[in-house]
Amino acid sequence: MADFEAKGFEAALVLANSDPTQKGWSVAPQVTERHHLTLVPTHPFSVGPGSNLVITLDHQSKQEHATLAAFRVSQTSDTRAAEILQIPAPVLSALGRPPNSRTPTDTATVTSHHRSVATRLQPQREKLAEFRKKLAELKPHTTVPVLRELASKDRRKTLIQLRGNYLNLGQEVHEGLPSSLGLVSTVQRPDRLELARWLMDKRNTLTARVVANRLWESVFGIGLVRTSEEFGSQGEPPSHPELLDWLAVELVDSGWNLKHLLRLMVTSAAYRQSSKVTPEHLAHDPENRWLARGPRFRLSAEMIRDQAMAVSGLLSARMHGPPVKPAQPKLGLSAAFGSGTDWETSMGEDRFRRGIYTTWRRSNPYPSMSTFDAPNREVCLVRRERSNTPLQALVTLNDPVYIEAAQSLGRRMALAPGSVPDRLRTGFRQCLHRPPSSEELTAVTTLLERSRQRFQTDTTKAKRLATEPIGELPSGLDAVDAAAWTSVANVLMNLDEFLMKR
Repeated sequence: MADFEAKGFEAALVLANSDPTQKGWSVAPQVTERHHLTLVPTHPFSVGPGSNLVITLDHQSKQEHATLAAFRVSQTSDTRAAEILQIPAPVLSALGRPPNSRTPTDTATVTSHHRSVATRLQPQREKLAEFRKKLAELKPHTTVPVLRELASKDRRKTLIQLRGNYLNLGQEVHEGLPSSLGLVSTVQRPDRLELARWLMDKRNTLTARVVANRLWESVFGIGLVRTSEEFGSQGEPPSHPELLDWLAVELVDSGWNLKHLLRLMVTSAAYRQSSKVTPEHLAHDPENRWLARGPRFRLSAEMIRDQAMAVSGLLSARMHGPPVKPAQPKLGLSAAFGSGTDWETSMGEDRFRRGIYTTWRRSNPYPSMSTFDAPNREVCLVRRERSNTPLQALVTLNDPVYIEAAQSLGRRMALAPGSVPDRLRTGFRQCLHRPPSSEELTAVTTLLERSRQRFQTDTTKAKRLATEPIGELPSGLDAVDAAAWTSVANVLMNLDEFLMKR
């Protein structure tokens, strides 16, 4: 064995070839460095008195500078020599230093080697090897196609079609960046990486302005450029061009820190204004483009569902993973290509995951989200239009997801400590982050009492409203009481203030 050997000139060739014209051990290209070759006998032997041990070194290489210029022969009687020499050179080098002089790299090297050879760790190594084998044998449930750039010889030639006639071809054109935007790539044929660098170049102000405008739209309900999907000649000019430019510069100077820009927006005086609408404001600026009041707009489809589940205590915080199938109305219809629109609702925590994880079919979108203007995903949609229809109220009043959320919130209020008014205040704070006014408290108290009286005359309906689909009642809560509190919770979660951001 040797500390270094050239490929094809391994140390074992020293003993394998008796013909001196054959190749042997070589250390090229490290011919100017010190190396050592170790020979271990196959069995112990001794050199008696008056006897000599003869070692012959053949220097028969025909290659220039391939023979040994200087060498030294040493011997050892340590029976562990063969075992020691099987230890990698970096490990031996680290072990040769005193423990208090070893670097962190030395310690890591020694530790890693010990774990790979220690006898008592053999069961763990075998188990790890077994797991790695199983991991290598795992097959993905699905595959994702990845775009890859073709070799230059396989690329399609693109020729200008004169006057749009594919039979009348002009000169060949190649990929490039639009010089009309003021930035020219120094690369002859830019690739996707060059495109990404061009997009994020500080001199390209368009990217930062588009991002800043979309963040503003998410916070204020409408962008400084209303047409956030169109910044070109077909789009609207910004209502506050200087503000948009300042936000874009702030975004770039902060290292494209989106959290910083969002924090800046929500802590601004414009955002923290009251959203109360006066007749004068409504007459002069119905869409609040001049920011005379705080933003006030309906939440998106996913946010409405997630908020209802959050206040009820049902929303799952688990992230990542495959899509899920939350509860939806049973329609019994057939979608395109004969598949059914209904599905088996996911079990356990999966049914309460955030709306972003909901299974989505273009031919059969999730009904309650479609009602709140979620796109069908047939085309890419940057900006959603918001509508207000009676059907939306029917969804939040009757959809299984919102009924289950109302049942959970009703149980939380019913089991909360304190008197009935205290429990109602708990529900208000949970849903609206404020206590109720005296008029509101009187109204929901009346609703609670009337609901309790109505369900006492129909216990079957009370049990159905209190347990379907959420499940059995907790101990200490009867069906009539739970159904009455569910009715109150349903009303709170259908208030305009609950569904609107303001």
